[in-house]
Amino acid sequence: SSGINAEWPLRPGSLQYAVFRNIKMTEKPMIVLFATVGSQFTTAAVVSYSQIKDKVTKELVNTVQVMGVGYDRGLGSYEMDLRLREHLADKFTEKYPKLSDVRKNGRAMKKLLKEARKVKTVLSANHDTYAQVESLHQDKDFRVKISREDMENLFADIFPRFQAPFLDAINSAGISKPEIEQVVLFGGGTRIPKIQEQILKATEQKELHKYINTDEAAAMGSAFMAASSSSVFRTKQIKLRDANQFPFFVSFNKLVLNEEGEVTETKLVNKELYYRNNGLPQKKAMTYTKFSDDFHFNVSYGNLDYLSEKQTNEFGSLPLMMVNVKGVKDVFNQHHDKTAKGIKAHILVDESGLISVDSVEALFETIVANKTEPGWMDSVSNFFGGNSDEEGEKKEGEAGEEKKEDEKKDEGDKKPEEEK
Repeated sequence: SSGINAEWPLRPGSLQYAVFRNIKMTEKPMIVLFATVGSQFTTAAVVSYSQIKDKVTKELVNTVQVMGVGYDRGLGSYEMDLRLREHLADKFTEKYPKLSDVRKNGRAMKKLLKEARKVKTVLSANHDTYAQVESLHQDKDFRVKISREDMENLFADIFPRFQAPFLDAINSAGISKPEIEQVVLFGGGTRIPKIQEQILKATEQKELHKYINTDEAAAMGSAFMAASSSSVFRTKQIKLRDANQFPFFVSFNKLVLNEEGEVTETKLVNKELYYRNNGLPQKKAMTYTKFSDDFHFNVSYGNLDYLSEKQTNEFGSLPLMMVNVKGVKDVFNQHHDKTAKGIKAHILVDESGLISVDSVEALFETIVANKTEPGWMDSVSNFFGGNSDEEGEKKEGEAGEEKKEDEKKDEGDKKPEEEK
Protein backbone atom coordinates (compact mmCIF):
# COMPACT_ATOMS: atom_id res chain seq x y z
CA SER A 1 0.00 0.00 0.00
CA SER A 2 1.26 3.50 -0.79
CA GLY A 3 -0.39 4.93 2.29
CA ILE A 4 -2.68 7.08 0.16
CA ASN A 5 -6.41 6.66 0.68
CA ALA A 6 -8.63 7.16 -2.36
CA GLU A 7 -11.57 9.26 -1.25
CA TRP A 8 -15.14 8.44 -2.20
CA PRO A 9 -16.40 11.72 -3.81
CA LEU A 10 -19.40 12.05 -1.48
CA ARG A 11 -17.20 11.99 1.64
CA PRO A 12 -15.48 15.34 0.98
CA GLY A 13 -18.66 16.59 -0.69
CA SER A 14 -20.78 16.00 2.42
CA LEU A 15 -18.06 17.55 4.58
CA GLN A 16 -17.82 20.62 2.37
CA TYR A 17 -21.58 21.01 2.64
CA ALA A 18 -21.29 21.15 6.42
CA VAL A 19 -18.31 23.52 6.56
CA PHE A 20 -19.04 26.05 3.84
CA ARG A 21 -22.84 26.07 4.05
CA ASN A 22 -22.58 26.96 7.74
CA ILE A 23 -25.01 24.28 8.85
CA LYS A 24 -25.91 24.76 12.50
CA MET A 25 -25.77 21.33 14.09
CA THR A 26 -27.73 20.33 17.17
CA GLU A 27 -28.33 17.04 18.96
CA LYS A 28 -31.31 16.52 16.63
CA PRO A 29 -29.96 15.12 13.35
CA MET A 30 -30.47 16.98 10.10
CA ILE A 31 -30.78 14.34 7.37
CA VAL A 32 -29.62 15.06 3.82
CA LEU A 33 -29.59 12.73 0.80
CA PHE A 34 -26.73 13.25 -1.65
CA ALA A 35 -27.37 12.12 -5.23
CA THR A 36 -24.54 11.63 -7.67
CA VAL A 37 -24.78 10.44 -11.26
CA GLY A 38 -21.39 9.98 -12.87
CA SER A 39 -20.25 8.71 -16.23
CA GLN A 40 -20.59 5.02 -15.37
CA PHE A 41 -22.18 4.80 -11.91
CA THR A 42 -24.95 6.22 -9.76
CA THR A 43 -24.68 6.57 -5.99
CA ALA A 44 -26.97 7.88 -3.27
CA ALA A 45 -25.94 8.50 0.33
CA VAL A 46 -28.06 9.42 3.33
CA VAL A 47 -26.02 11.63 5.66
CA SER A 48 -26.91 13.08 9.06
CA TYR A 49 -25.53 16.30 10.54
CA SER A 50 -25.71 16.46 14.32
CA GLN A 51 -23.83 16.94 17.57
CA ILE A 52 -22.73 13.71 19.26
CA LYS A 53 -21.11 13.41 22.68
CA ASP A 54 -17.46 12.34 22.53
CA LYS A 55 -16.80 9.21 24.59
CA VAL A 56 -13.52 10.57 25.97
CA THR A 57 -14.07 14.31 26.48
CA LYS A 58 -17.85 14.02 27.01
CA GLU A 59 -18.22 17.16 24.91
CA LEU A 60 -20.65 17.56 22.01
CA VAL A 61 -18.84 17.32 18.68
CA ASN A 62 -20.21 18.33 15.27
CA THR A 63 -20.49 15.04 13.38
CA VAL A 64 -21.18 14.12 9.77
CA GLN A 65 -22.45 10.52 9.79
CA VAL A 66 -23.09 8.35 6.71
CA MET A 67 -26.26 6.43 7.52
CA GLY A 68 -26.88 4.42 4.35
CA VAL A 69 -25.77 4.05 0.75
CA GLY A 70 -27.34 2.80 -2.48
CA TYR A 71 -25.62 2.36 -5.81
CA ASP A 72 -25.66 0.99 -9.35
CA ARG A 73 -22.20 0.50 -10.82
CA GLY A 74 -23.52 0.07 -14.35
CA LEU A 75 -25.86 3.05 -14.50
CA GLY A 76 -24.46 6.36 -15.68
CA SER A 77 -24.50 9.00 -18.37
CA TYR A 78 -21.95 7.19 -20.59
CA GLU A 79 -24.62 4.77 -21.77
CA MET A 80 -26.66 7.78 -22.86
CA ASP A 81 -23.69 9.20 -24.74
CA LEU A 82 -23.32 5.96 -26.68
CA ARG A 83 -27.00 5.78 -27.57
CA LEU A 84 -27.06 9.38 -28.71
CA ARG A 85 -23.93 8.78 -30.81
CA GLU A 86 -25.67 5.84 -32.53
CA HIS A 87 -28.69 8.06 -33.17
CA LEU A 88 -26.46 10.66 -34.83
CA ALA A 89 -24.79 7.95 -36.92
CA ASP A 90 -28.23 6.81 -38.11
CA LYS A 91 -29.15 10.36 -39.07
CA PHE A 92 -25.92 10.75 -41.03
CA THR A 93 -26.58 7.47 -42.90
CA GLU A 94 -30.11 8.64 -43.73
CA LYS A 95 -28.73 11.86 -45.16
CA TYR A 96 -25.93 10.20 -47.14
CA PRO A 97 -27.13 6.66 -47.93
CA LYS A 98 -24.63 6.11 -50.78
CA LEU A 99 -21.55 6.69 -48.62
CA SER A 100 -19.69 3.89 -46.87
CA ASP A 101 -20.72 2.97 -43.33
CA VAL A 102 -19.73 5.81 -41.01
CA ARG A 103 -19.50 3.32 -38.10
CA LYS A 104 -16.41 1.79 -39.69
CA ASN A 105 -14.65 5.15 -39.50
CA GLY A 106 -13.21 5.28 -35.97
CA ARG A 107 -12.25 8.94 -36.22
CA ALA A 108 -15.76 9.91 -37.34
CA MET A 109 -17.37 7.93 -34.51
CA LYS A 110 -15.10 9.64 -32.01
CA LYS A 111 -16.26 13.00 -33.33
CA LEU A 112 -19.89 11.91 -33.02
CA LEU A 113 -19.34 10.80 -29.42
CA LYS A 114 -17.90 14.20 -28.55
CA GLU A 115 -20.82 15.92 -30.24
CA ALA A 116 -23.32 13.62 -28.49
CA ARG A 117 -21.96 14.67 -25.08
CA LYS A 118 -22.25 18.31 -26.07
CA VAL A 119 -25.85 17.84 -27.29
CA LYS A 120 -26.82 16.02 -24.09
CA THR A 121 -25.50 18.88 -21.97
CA VAL A 122 -27.23 21.56 -24.05
CA LEU A 123 -30.57 19.72 -24.04
CA SER A 124 -30.44 19.52 -20.25
CA ALA A 125 -31.18 23.25 -20.26
CA ASN A 126 -32.83 23.77 -23.66
CA HIS A 127 -35.68 22.15 -25.56
CA ASP A 128 -33.81 21.73 -28.84
CA THR A 129 -30.40 22.23 -30.43
CA TYR A 130 -28.33 21.33 -33.49
CA ALA A 131 -25.67 18.65 -33.68
CA GLN A 132 -23.06 19.60 -36.27
CA VAL A 133 -19.68 18.21 -37.27
CA GLU A 134 -17.60 19.52 -40.16
CA SER A 135 -16.11 17.00 -42.59
CA LEU A 136 -17.39 14.07 -40.58
CA HIS A 137 -17.01 11.31 -43.14
CA GLN A 138 -15.68 11.37 -46.71
CA ASP A 139 -15.52 15.16 -46.58
CA LYS A 140 -19.23 15.49 -45.86
CA ASP A 141 -20.43 17.97 -43.24
CA PHE A 142 -23.16 16.89 -40.86
CA ARG A 143 -25.88 18.99 -39.24
CA VAL A 144 -29.16 17.81 -37.70
CA LYS A 145 -31.73 19.23 -35.28
CA ILE A 146 -32.43 17.28 -32.09
CA SER A 147 -35.09 18.02 -29.48
CA ARG A 148 -35.10 17.10 -25.80
CA GLU A 149 -38.07 14.85 -26.50
CA ASP A 150 -36.04 12.94 -29.10
CA MET A 151 -33.23 12.45 -26.59
CA GLU A 152 -35.57 11.34 -23.80
CA ASN A 153 -37.17 8.76 -26.09
CA LEU A 154 -33.74 7.25 -26.69
CA PHE A 155 -33.25 6.82 -22.94
CA ALA A 156 -36.82 5.86 -22.01
CA ASP A 157 -35.85 2.45 -20.62
CA ILE A 158 -32.89 3.84 -18.64
CA PHE A 159 -34.60 6.57 -16.63
CA PRO A 160 -36.74 4.32 -14.32
CA ARG A 161 -33.57 2.55 -13.15
CA PHE A 162 -32.41 5.70 -11.42
CA GLN A 163 -34.93 5.27 -8.61
CA ALA A 164 -33.44 2.06 -7.20
CA PRO A 165 -30.15 3.48 -5.76
CA PHE A 166 -32.05 6.19 -3.86
CA LEU A 167 -34.61 3.77 -2.47
CA ASP A 168 -31.78 1.45 -1.42
CA ALA A 169 -30.00 4.29 0.39
CA ILE A 170 -33.16 5.24 2.30
CA ASN A 171 -33.87 1.63 3.27
CA SER A 172 -30.26 1.07 4.29
CA ALA A 173 -30.38 4.13 6.56
CA GLY A 174 -33.57 2.88 8.20
CA ILE A 175 -35.40 6.17 7.84
CA SER A 176 -38.68 7.29 6.28
CA LYS A 177 -38.83 9.63 3.30
CA PRO A 178 -40.39 12.55 5.24
CA GLU A 179 -37.31 12.59 7.52
CA ILE A 180 -35.15 13.77 4.60
CA GLU A 181 -34.78 17.54 4.83
CA GLN A 182 -32.84 18.11 1.61
CA VAL A 183 -31.79 16.25 -1.53
CA VAL A 184 -28.49 17.60 -2.85
CA LEU A 185 -27.46 16.92 -6.46
CA PHE A 186 -23.83 15.97 -6.93
CA GLY A 187 -22.44 15.04 -10.34
CA GLY A 188 -22.89 16.13 -13.96
CA GLY A 189 -25.51 13.51 -14.82
CA THR A 190 -27.97 15.01 -12.33
CA ARG A 191 -28.44 18.00 -14.65
CA ILE A 192 -30.70 15.95 -16.95
CA PRO A 193 -34.33 16.90 -16.16
CA LYS A 194 -35.71 13.36 -16.50
CA ILE A 195 -33.17 12.05 -14.00
CA GLN A 196 -34.18 14.81 -11.61
CA GLU A 197 -37.80 13.70 -12.00
CA GLN A 198 -36.85 10.13 -11.02
CA ILE A 199 -34.97 11.37 -7.94
CA LEU A 200 -37.96 13.46 -6.85
CA LYS A 201 -40.27 10.50 -7.38
CA ALA A 202 -38.03 8.13 -5.38
CA THR A 203 -37.54 10.52 -2.45
CA GLU A 204 -41.00 12.13 -2.53
CA GLN A 205 -39.46 15.58 -2.23
CA LYS A 206 -40.92 18.80 -3.62
CA GLU A 207 -37.63 20.27 -4.81
CA LEU A 208 -33.94 19.48 -5.23
CA HIS A 209 -30.89 21.38 -4.05
CA LYS A 210 -29.05 22.12 -7.31
CA TYR A 211 -26.57 24.75 -6.24
CA ILE A 212 -23.43 22.76 -5.37
CA ASN A 213 -20.50 23.02 -7.76
CA THR A 214 -19.43 19.38 -7.87
CA ASP A 215 -15.75 19.90 -8.69
CA GLU A 216 -15.41 22.71 -6.18
CA ALA A 217 -17.17 20.79 -3.41
CA ALA A 218 -14.98 17.70 -3.85
CA ALA A 219 -11.80 19.78 -3.94
CA MET A 220 -12.63 22.00 -0.97
CA GLY A 221 -13.94 19.11 1.10
CA SER A 222 -10.78 17.11 0.44
CA ALA A 223 -8.63 20.11 1.34
CA PHE A 224 -10.51 20.51 4.62
CA MET A 225 -10.06 16.81 5.40
CA ALA A 226 -6.31 17.09 4.76
CA ALA A 227 -5.98 20.23 6.87
CA SER A 228 -7.95 18.64 9.73
CA SER A 229 -5.56 15.68 9.87
CA SER A 230 -2.52 17.98 10.05
CA SER A 231 -1.08 19.45 13.24
CA VAL A 232 -0.04 22.58 11.32
CA PHE A 233 -3.52 23.87 10.54
CA ARG A 234 -6.28 24.79 12.94
CA THR A 235 -9.71 24.00 11.55
CA LYS A 236 -13.30 23.87 12.65
CA GLN A 237 -13.90 20.67 14.60
CA ILE A 238 -16.09 18.38 12.54
CA LYS A 239 -15.94 14.60 12.77
CA LEU A 240 -16.66 12.53 9.65
CA ARG A 241 -17.92 9.01 10.28
CA ASP A 242 -18.39 6.68 7.32
CA ALA A 243 -20.27 3.37 7.42
CA ASN A 244 -19.25 -0.11 6.34
CA GLN A 245 -21.45 -1.13 3.41
CA PHE A 246 -20.90 -4.88 3.47
CA PRO A 247 -20.87 -7.34 6.39
CA PHE A 248 -17.78 -9.46 7.09
CA PHE A 249 -17.81 -13.03 8.42
CA VAL A 250 -15.04 -14.97 10.14
CA SER A 251 -15.15 -18.77 9.85
CA PHE A 252 -13.00 -21.38 11.60
CA ASN A 253 -13.03 -24.97 12.76
CA LYS A 254 -14.03 -25.04 16.41
CA LEU A 255 -12.41 -27.78 18.48
CA VAL A 256 -14.68 -29.87 20.71
CA LEU A 257 -12.74 -31.26 23.71
CA ASN A 258 -13.59 -34.06 26.14
CA GLU A 259 -12.98 -34.01 29.89
CA GLU A 260 -9.34 -35.04 29.38
CA GLY A 261 -8.77 -32.12 27.03
CA GLU A 262 -8.57 -34.30 23.93
CA VAL A 263 -10.08 -33.18 20.63
CA THR A 264 -13.12 -35.32 19.84
CA GLU A 265 -14.47 -33.43 16.82
CA THR A 266 -14.38 -30.15 14.94
CA LYS A 267 -17.29 -27.93 13.96
CA LEU A 268 -17.29 -25.23 11.30
CA VAL A 269 -18.31 -21.93 12.88
CA ASN A 270 -19.36 -18.78 10.99
CA LYS A 271 -19.57 -15.54 12.93
CA GLU A 272 -20.51 -12.10 11.67
CA LEU A 273 -17.77 -9.85 12.97
CA TYR A 274 -18.77 -6.64 11.17
CA TYR A 275 -22.38 -5.81 10.41
CA ARG A 276 -23.68 -3.65 7.62
CA ASN A 277 -23.46 0.06 8.46
CA ASN A 278 -20.90 -0.41 11.26
CA GLY A 279 -18.97 2.82 11.72
CA LEU A 280 -15.54 3.26 10.11
CA PRO A 281 -12.72 2.97 10.93
CA GLN A 282 -13.15 0.26 13.55
CA LYS A 283 -11.24 -2.58 15.15
CA LYS A 284 -12.70 -5.73 16.69
CA ALA A 285 -11.20 -8.86 18.19
CA MET A 286 -11.75 -12.59 17.92
CA THR A 287 -10.45 -14.73 20.80
CA TYR A 288 -9.70 -18.43 20.33
CA THR A 289 -9.44 -20.31 23.61
CA LYS A 290 -9.21 -23.95 22.49
CA PHE A 291 -6.23 -23.90 20.12
CA SER A 292 -2.78 -24.94 21.36
CA ASP A 293 -1.20 -25.47 17.95
CA ASP A 294 -1.09 -23.77 14.55
CA PHE A 295 -4.48 -23.17 12.91
CA HIS A 296 -6.16 -20.92 10.37
CA PHE A 297 -9.35 -18.93 9.90
CA ASN A 298 -11.07 -17.36 6.90
CA VAL A 299 -12.50 -13.89 6.32
CA SER A 300 -15.27 -13.40 3.77
CA TYR A 301 -18.21 -11.20 2.93
CA GLY A 302 -21.29 -11.96 4.98
CA ASN A 303 -24.95 -12.19 4.04
CA LEU A 304 -25.54 -10.15 0.87
CA ASP A 305 -29.21 -11.02 0.33
CA TYR A 306 -30.13 -7.34 0.36
CA LEU A 307 -28.24 -6.85 -2.93
CA SER A 308 -29.69 -7.49 -6.37
CA GLU A 309 -28.47 -10.45 -8.40
CA LYS A 310 -26.43 -8.12 -10.59
CA GLN A 311 -24.78 -6.46 -7.59
CA THR A 312 -23.99 -9.83 -6.00
CA ASN A 313 -22.34 -11.06 -9.20
CA GLU A 314 -20.03 -8.04 -9.12
CA PHE A 315 -18.36 -9.48 -6.03
CA GLY A 316 -17.17 -12.65 -7.73
CA SER A 317 -15.78 -14.89 -4.99
CA LEU A 318 -17.06 -13.98 -1.52
CA PRO A 319 -14.02 -15.29 0.45
CA LEU A 320 -11.46 -12.53 0.98
CA MET A 321 -8.50 -14.15 2.70
CA MET A 322 -7.27 -17.14 4.66
CA VAL A 323 -5.13 -16.32 7.69
CA ASN A 324 -2.58 -18.87 8.91
CA VAL A 325 -1.63 -18.69 12.58
CA LYS A 326 1.83 -20.19 13.13
CA GLY A 327 4.10 -20.57 16.14
CA VAL A 328 1.30 -21.15 18.65
CA LYS A 329 2.86 -24.25 20.26
CA ASP A 330 6.29 -22.61 20.51
CA VAL A 331 5.07 -19.54 22.34
CA PHE A 332 2.94 -21.63 24.69
CA ASN A 333 5.99 -23.75 25.50
CA GLN A 334 8.04 -20.62 26.21
CA HIS A 335 5.45 -19.55 28.78
CA HIS A 336 4.60 -22.97 30.21
CA ASP A 337 4.70 -21.56 33.75
CA LYS A 338 1.68 -19.37 33.00
CA THR A 339 -1.94 -20.23 32.34
CA ALA A 340 -2.79 -19.82 28.64
CA LYS A 341 -6.04 -17.98 28.02
CA GLY A 342 -6.17 -18.05 24.24
CA ILE A 343 -5.10 -16.31 21.07
CA LYS A 344 -6.60 -12.94 20.21
CA ALA A 345 -6.69 -11.52 16.67
CA HIS A 346 -7.44 -7.84 16.14
CA ILE A 347 -9.21 -7.31 12.80
CA LEU A 348 -9.41 -3.79 11.38
CA VAL A 349 -11.69 -2.21 8.81
CA ASP A 350 -10.12 1.07 7.72
CA GLU A 351 -11.62 4.33 6.47
CA SER A 352 -11.97 2.90 2.96
CA GLY A 353 -13.84 -0.21 4.14
CA LEU A 354 -10.84 -2.50 3.53
CA ILE A 355 -10.43 -5.31 6.05
CA SER A 356 -7.09 -6.57 7.36
CA VAL A 357 -5.56 -8.27 10.41
CA ASP A 358 -3.98 -5.56 12.54
CA SER A 359 -2.24 -7.69 15.18
CA VAL A 360 -2.30 -11.03 17.00
CA GLU A 361 -1.36 -11.83 20.58
CA ALA A 362 -1.24 -14.73 23.01
CA LEU A 363 -2.94 -14.18 26.37
CA PHE A 364 -1.65 -15.62 29.64
CA GLU A 365 -2.70 -15.42 33.27
CA THR A 366 -0.06 -15.21 35.99
CA ILE A 367 -0.48 -16.39 39.57
CA VAL A 368 0.92 -13.96 42.15
CA ALA A 369 0.98 -14.46 45.97
CA ASN A 370 -1.15 -17.61 45.72
CA LYS A 371 -4.00 -15.79 44.14
CA THR A 372 -5.11 -14.93 40.63
CA GLU A 373 -4.65 -11.36 39.61
CA PRO A 374 -7.89 -9.74 38.39
CA GLY A 375 -6.89 -9.73 34.73
CA TRP A 376 -4.34 -10.54 32.09
CA MET A 377 -0.86 -10.12 33.60
CA ASP A 378 1.12 -10.90 30.53
CA SER A 379 0.61 -10.89 26.80
CA VAL A 380 2.93 -11.78 24.01
CA SER A 381 2.10 -9.66 20.99
CA ASN A 382 2.84 -10.11 17.33
CA PHE A 383 4.86 -13.28 17.71
CA PHE A 384 3.70 -14.71 14.43
CA GLY A 385 5.97 -14.29 11.42
CA GLY A 386 5.61 -14.59 7.69
CA ASN A 387 2.79 -13.74 5.34
CA SER A 388 -0.60 -15.33 4.83
CA ASP A 389 -1.49 -17.31 1.74
CA GLU A 390 -3.63 -14.55 0.31
CA GLU A 391 -2.27 -11.41 -1.31
CA GLY A 392 -2.99 -8.21 0.54
CA GLU A 393 -2.64 -9.60 4.08
CA LYS A 394 -0.34 -7.69 6.30
CA LYS A 395 0.50 -10.54 8.69
CA GLU A 396 0.21 -14.23 9.23
CA GLY A 397 -1.10 -15.66 12.32
CA GLU A 398 -4.36 -14.30 13.37
CA ALA A 399 -6.82 -15.93 15.60
CA GLY A 400 -10.28 -15.94 17.17
CA GLU A 401 -12.91 -18.29 18.48
CA GLU A 402 -15.54 -16.62 20.56
CA LYS A 403 -16.43 -13.25 19.15
CA LYS A 404 -15.60 -10.36 21.43
CA GLU A 405 -15.82 -6.79 20.35
CA ASP A 406 -12.66 -4.84 21.09
CA GLU A 407 -11.35 -1.32 20.71
CA LYS A 408 -14.41 -0.03 18.84
CA LYS A 409 -14.18 3.47 17.54
CA ASP A 410 -17.79 3.74 16.53
CA GLU A 411 -20.05 5.25 19.18
CA GLY A 412 -23.12 3.30 18.16
CA ASP A 413 -21.54 -0.10 18.85
CA LYS A 414 -21.06 -1.97 22.12
CA LYS A 415 -18.33 -0.95 24.55
CA PRO A 416 -14.91 -2.50 23.75
CA GLU A 417 -13.64 -5.54 25.61
CA GLU A 418 -11.44 -4.27 28.40
CA GLU A 419 -8.06 -5.66 29.34
CA LYS A 420 -8.60 -5.96 33.06
